[in-house]
Amino acid sequence: MNLQRPPETQREQPSNGVKAFAARSPFLFALVFFVVSFCLGLVDLFVLPFGTDQVVQSGLSIGVLLWLGWLRLAGFNGPSQWRSLYLLWLPGLLALFYLSSFLLTMHVSGARVVVLAALFALLNGLSEEARFRGVILQALLPYGWLRAAALSAVFFGLLHLPNFLVYPPLLAFGFIVGGFLFGFGYAACRLRTNTIWPLIIFHACGDLWPFFTVFNGGTAPAFYLSLLYMIVTVVFWVLLLGYGLFLLRPRRQQHLETLAEQ
Repeated sequence: MNLQRPPETQREQPSNGVKAFAARSPFLFALVFFVVSFCLGLVDLFVLPFGTDQVVQSGLSIGVLLWLGWLRLAGFNGPSQWRSLYLLWLPGLLALFYLSSFLLTMHVSGARVVVLAALFALLNGLSEEARFRGVILQALLPYGWLRAAALSAVFFGLLHLPNFLVYPPLLAFGFIVGGFLFGFGYAACRLRTNTIWPLIIFHACGDLWPFFTVFNGGTAPAFYLSLLYMIVTVVFWVLLLGYGLFLLRPRRQQHLETLAEQ
């Protein structure tokens, strides 16, 4: 991982200290960032108005990436730095399924509901990708791409712990496992393509249905459609894990890491 040394001015010294901490203790830095982010999420869940978390978490993540000089390294870069975008076919297919399901089953009560659902889905995609495939994944890269992807996926799975407050234990545990599978596949895609932008869009497509349900007064699709949606989602999650392992297979890892450092 490239950590470019900034000019040694008094203004940059605080950033140097954080960079040194991140370089010296990558896992501890990722853990601290996750705990802060997780606690902010709990505050939003119980105290702040709905949707505040997406804005705050996005600002926090982008701010940390900017402060550490990691913004472009974490995939917030231009098309000239992207590579092998064809590798995004599986998450793209999953996003297409989510988008099609949303368009076919939504009951529009007004354009305002659709706009709000799309806006919050996009904010949530930005928030979660910037945190987990941005800050945390970038921080963990000294451990190698495979370990970094796995550890960032563990953190993403743990993000879903509050589901135990809402859903039955078995279902809540399923969300944690699903978060890990999803997070690993997305981390592998981010590393191989060197961009995070498509993943934000794909992630947002997956959040359209849940946010639409919230803004539409809690009206959910028919049971059999919801069941089909969950079955297909679980299948894709498992495929994402296998696909991620394929993308980060050991015999390719050293070559890919060398390319990323150039």
